[in-house]
Formats: sequence, C-alpha cells, structure tokens
Amino acid sequence: MRRYQTILVGAALDERDATTLRHAARFAHAAQSQNVYLAHVAPSFDVPPEVLAKQPDLIVPRDEEIQRRLQAMIEQYRPLFPEKTSFQAVIREGQRTVELIRLLSQKSADLFCLATQPPERHDVLSYTALKLMRKSPCSVFLVTPGASTDYHRILAPIDFSDHSREALEVAIAVAHATAGASLTIEHIYEVPLGWHKTGRTYEEFAAIMKDNAEERWRSFSAQIDFKGVPWMIRFDLSDNVTRKILQSAEEIQADLIVMGSHGRTGPANFILGHVADTVCSQTRRPVLCVKRKGEIVNFLHALLQFYGFEESN
Repeated sequence: MRRYQTILVGAALDERDATTLRHAARFAHAAQSQNVYLAHVAPSFDVPPEVLAKQPDLIVPRDEEIQRRLQAMIEQYRPLFPEKTSFQAVIREGQRTVELIRLLSQKSADLFCLATQPPERHDVLSYTALKLMRKSPCSVFLVTPGASTDYHRILAPIDFSDHSREALEVAIAVAHATAGASLTIEHIYEVPLGWHKTGRTYEEFAAIMKDNAEERWRSFSAQIDFKGVPWMIRFDLSDNVTRKILQSAEEIQADLIVMGSHGRTGPANFILGHVADTVCSQTRRPVLCVKRKGEIVNFLHALLQFYGFEESN
C-alpha cells in the first residue's frame, strides 16, 4: 500500500463526498500517504457582458464559495486522515475530464478517488468517472454513496497477467490492513471457439481448460506473498466475464472489487481492461482499478497537447 503516497479526491460538492473522503482516509492510513488533494472542477461559467454589467457581483463569489466548501470539508474530515498527511484544496475551471487528467499528472498522483451514483442514477460526474478510469495515469478507486469502508470480503479477478498480479498484491495489502478480511480470487476461463473440431465434447474441453487454469495458478501463486491473509481461489467457466464477476461479487457479498487495468490479449483470454469499466457502471460495490503509474504517460501528453495545455516539440 506504500505505492499510494499521493491521493487525489474528486469533490462533487454533494452528499457523495462524505463517502469518498472516508474511503480515501482508509487508503491514506494504510499507505501513510504524504499528500491528499481535494479537487473540484467547475464548468466554464461565461456570462454575457451586458448581464455582468447590470449585476457585477454575479460571478465574484463563485470560486470563493467553492473554496469555502472545500475547506469546510477538509476541516470536518481531517481527523480521519494521518496526522502527518498534507491536505489541500484545489479548484479548476474547464472541461472536467481534461482538467482532472491534467491535475493528476501535475500532482503526480498515485490514486484517484471519486464517487459515482448507483447505476440507475446516471449523472455527469459518474460518466466522467468512467472516462477517467480508462484514461487516468494512475490507479482509480470508484465508490457509490454510502458504501462501507470495511473491506472484509474482497474479490480479485485475475487472468495471470502481470497487471492482474499487481492488482492481486494490492488486494492482499488492503486485506492485510483490515482486521478479519478475507480474499476471494477468481479466474474466469472459457471454451475456445472451434472446440467441436477437436473431437471432444464441450464438457471434456471445459475440463481441459480448467486443468490448464489450475496448473497456471500453481505457478502464478508461487510468486505471491499472501502475508497471512485468508484466501480462496475459484475457477469459473463463462463466456461473459463482466456478468460473471458481478455474479461472484453478489454471491460473496463483496465489500470491494480489485481489478487490473489491463490483461492478456487474445480472443481466448480475459482482457481486464475491457471489462473494468462495465463492472464499475453496473455495480454498487466499490471498485479499485489498479494501474501502473505513468503507463499511459505518452497518451496523456498527447491528450494535453491536443487541448493546448502542453506545447508539442
């Protein structure tokens, strides 16, 4: 958990901020984070000159009011964070996704925490959160209002890639920092297309694929330090990875889902990056999408250059 030294918390300025800050505090304590930024991006607020001429005070209090509200939240929730952690408010104006990505880069954030509304209550910030999960240069933690900060049952889907190994190590660290926590590891396998050409039945080929997954797990798990955390591994046959993860989360009543941001490529493999956003958009459960910091730096710089925030060489 030491990897999360700088945490950026997205402030919605509504009831969901209480949940976001409580979860951010849990990670800050586990990582003994050095810096926490509470950030809000306000849409551009262009007022016609003739309106401003008649009401010159119309726009003046806007940034001041946002700053006041952010400072009030910091004062209220500061006791939940480590005493030595620096806690600052940041206000930006502009296109929300672009400004948040820019801010994550400037602050060299390790973790971005943002609350979304439940799936049936789509809103602009929730849509922004899903976009940021794909484009963020660091790990992203998405949580719905009211979600518990007690991560007693953690679900970690894996596909034996390096990304899923790192996600599993983070899941273990979270469980290790939570008294009484346990970890359910899930590998989802499928029967490849064209199985019928092999002369085997579907059931026979499914058994072959499961045996292969179990063998790969033995090799994969030998590299993992479970730190004494209770765990179990399940191998599930499914041709719909997203649906199976959601079903498994319901079955074990998961308090947290930890996933890698990318997986192996190939039609017969579990590509984590393609399902993480769908899982987030369809669950009420907190989801931590683990990324290698800076892995998409080239993409990020290209994006910022496109929007005119950085000069190209």
